[in-house]
Amino acid sequence: MTNRNNRANSLIFRFMQLELKRDESSRRRLVAAAAIIVGAVLLVYLPALRAGFVWDDEQLITSNPLLRTFSGLIEIWSGGRTADYFPITNTAFWIEYHLFGDNPLGYHALNILLQAADAVLVWLVLRRLQTPGAWFAGLIFGIHPVHVESVAWISELKNVLAMFFTLLSILCFVEIDEKPRSRTWYILSLIFFALALLSKTQVVFMPMVLVLCLWWRARDFATLRREAIRTWPFFVMAAVFSLITIWFQNRGIGEEEIIIGSVARRFVNAGMAVWWYAGKVFLPARLMAIYPRWRFDSPDLSEWLPLIALVLLIGLLWFFRSRDLRGGFVAAGYFVVALLPVIGLVRMAYLRSGTLVADHLQYFADVSLIALVCAGVTMLANRGRRELKTAIAVISILSIGVLGVCAWQRTQVLHDEESLWRDNLAKNPDAWQAHARLGQHFFRQEKYSDAIEHLRRAVELKPELPEDHNLLGLAYCRAEQFDQGIREYREALRLKEAKPSTGQTASVATIRTNLANALTIVGNNLSNGAREIPAEAMRRYEEAIAQYEKALELEPNQPGIHRNLGILLARLGRYDEAKAHLRATLQIVPNEPAARETLEEIEAQLH
Repeated sequence: MTNRNNRANSLIFRFMQLELKRDESSRRRLVAAAAIIVGAVLLVYLPALRAGFVWDDEQLITSNPLLRTFSGLIEIWSGGRTADYFPITNTAFWIEYHLFGDNPLGYHALNILLQAADAVLVWLVLRRLQTPGAWFAGLIFGIHPVHVESVAWISELKNVLAMFFTLLSILCFVEIDEKPRSRTWYILSLIFFALALLSKTQVVFMPMVLVLCLWWRARDFATLRREAIRTWPFFVMAAVFSLITIWFQNRGIGEEEIIIGSVARRFVNAGMAVWWYAGKVFLPARLMAIYPRWRFDSPDLSEWLPLIALVLLIGLLWFFRSRDLRGGFVAAGYFVVALLPVIGLVRMAYLRSGTLVADHLQYFADVSLIALVCAGVTMLANRGRRELKTAIAVISILSIGVLGVCAWQRTQVLHDEESLWRDNLAKNPDAWQAHARLGQHFFRQEKYSDAIEHLRRAVELKPELPEDHNLLGLAYCRAEQFDQGIREYREALRLKEAKPSTGQTASVATIRTNLANALTIVGNNLSNGAREIPAEAMRRYEEAIAQYEKALELEPNQPGIHRNLGILLARLGRYDEAKAHLRATLQIVPNEPAARETLEEIEAQLH
């Protein structure tokens, strides 16, 4: 048993130190090392192959009309109807949709394969930078539980795809040296960076990473200054795409109020967010899709401490950079720089949930801290005695096993909407998005009492969203609680019409139609068994007619509105008006049965 453990320990260290060996050109060993990383990633993410679509997958894929046609592909690149400008990612979705349709297996497989490729590229980039423990870092990156959201959630193809191109860009850039083909590597690096930006613009931080890489390798300041000149096109591209992203975000947010606080609060929250993300790298516990709300009011003096501590840490690492802490400064600098686009300094749509952090937002930043720890472990093992090496090997193997098991379990949570949001609510019961999504899920399953429970909680937590009020109204009406449903429809209309940009839209016509339908049903219930229409029922009918007519002003070619209004008018004996709407219905849908039957009954009575 002892000999077997020694062989296992020896194998671990052989791969951990692979990039430092003189026989690094051994193709067989490199292929074996890459195969282990790929195999580990595939094993950890096996449950995702049986998973479905969740959360934004509906908006981006299953209900996205742009994926259906070639004209949609053109619109993807023009950006006229997309929430963000990620044309490479959306083109990948377009291709996947035409290959796989509504079968999620192919989508998940691509994400997993890209994660495996990213993990191998992390190893190769760190190896090229002569970082100790590079293989170990690539393995940990591949199976880290906090990255599950970026891999097992189909919508986050943008993360794994942008990381793939970013790592290729960095790898090509570090190949630039006094070599005959340096210009080729440089052009390739620029091309891959452009592809990364077109996949997800969060990677605008990469030019600063290139500067850090140059500083890491530079022998003196003169060399650094000479080589840093090559980064200016990267900075220009990053600046352009930053402005594009801000424009798209502002267009998508519109008049929606997203609170991010004062300038002081933004910097305080940014400091806390950096430490929070670092904590998830070292202790990936209680992971969830939507974390508890953050504060956006004026900060207390004590809340400045994390930011002050962060500045002091980076300052100390810089001050002692010549005393074996050069790598620490690079790692900390990379981590902070990579998080700058997503720590609340500017208004972005992801802040609408009320929280500042999310697992998928730290995907690009984690590489540096993982590399720092793995390098430290490797260097400690290289300098230690046999007993220490054995202890480090055992701890490393256990760490890999624990991370793999946690990632496997987290992957299972993202299996479907219900498992994802029940897990989230068990950890954060006040996540309004979780309640809203779970309510929508139960509504589609016709479990209206469950849908009402979660949608009611969603509107309590986030009362300014008219769509949730409308859906809650529908759920109430399907459960035959019409008075509550009518109340929710009225609130949805009030919220819609309070803003000029939403007061005259097709969604308002839909809400008015839902309200009119509910009023008509209530009127019918009040009239059942009565010789004459009661006054209260007539009041409901008249309001329903007014709502139908207002809906038609916004959507004059909707056959359902014409049909329902025509049937109601026929019930009230207003036959001439009824026939006009019923004939309008049949002009749009010639064989609409309810409209044709009602029209025939009217004509039979008149003749």
